[in-house]
Amino acid sequence: MSEKVEKAIQDLVLNGPVSLEELAEKLGKSPKTLAREANPEDRKAKLGAETLIEIMRITGGVEPLRLMAEELEMTLESLD
Repeated sequence: MSEKVEKAIQDLVLNGPVSLEELAEKLGKSPKTLAREANPEDRKAKLGAETLIEIMRITGGVEPLRLMAEELEMTLESLD
């Protein structure tokens, strides 16, 4: 995954519209575990695709997905 995408995920988890604590609770994880999974420097903890989808669904933040589409030379369009 690109550095831009990794940083966008970390930013969404740590500074997004839903607090780390609330987001972790909704995902059934501890805040420490979620912060580790979102940290691109921590190569021992991985954030799965299903968790990322839930993070974007809960927060409403789709910047990581937009950046992924951009890397694939595609655009992201909302259905609503």
